[in-house]
Amino acid sequence: MRAILKNLFKTKVNYPPYWENYVNKFKHKNNQRLVVLDCETTGLMPDKDKILSIGAVAIHQNIIYVEDHFSIFLEQDVCEPKSVPIHGIIKNTSEVVVTEAQAIQDLLVFLGNSKIVGHHIQFDIQILNQSLKRLNLPKLKNKTLDTNNLYSKYKGISQPMHKTLDDLCDEFGIVKKDRHTALGDAFLTAQVYQRLRA
Repeated sequence: MRAILKNLFKTKVNYPPYWENYVNKFKHKNNQRLVVLDCETTGLMPDKDKILSIGAVAIHQNIIYVEDHFSIFLEQDVCEPKSVPIHGIIKNTSEVVVTEAQAIQDLLVFLGNSKIVGHHIQFDIQILNQSLKRLNLPKLKNKTLDTNNLYSKYKGISQPMHKTLDDLCDEFGIVKKDRHTALGDAFLTAQVYQRLRA
């Protein structure tokens, strides 16, 4: 009885239109488009660190569509000096920056209902979900594929191996251009994915 009453008086959350549009896309199947995604962040703790930039590129039927890409830089409240040598993003970057809210809104439009591919993708998903939480939105609905796990299957190994993106680029002879930029790493990961699916 208590559960029935709870559901009866449950208030409907009014999410912004861009979230509703994103959710509505999942009413239709999408087996054609994958989005390879990477986030550059202030550190490696999703519950504390922040996103500095997001890069993504789409794959259609195992072909990378360079023109179907996404790249955005976020405003920074703080600068973590220890991470700057890795991603090269400083607080007063010359790039055009947007608020976290705008970046998430634009990303959701780009993602749609596509499956998300990434190297150690759960970290990116966790930190994106923290951004969504700060905006009082639910978690991402997209299914994910991790190139690290795909590599284990490719090698015929049942246990996931811990390979870096550099390891896989070296193994497949992929030139590591723009490494440790969000869009650059997304493009490298897309090339790794192609090799694993060839």
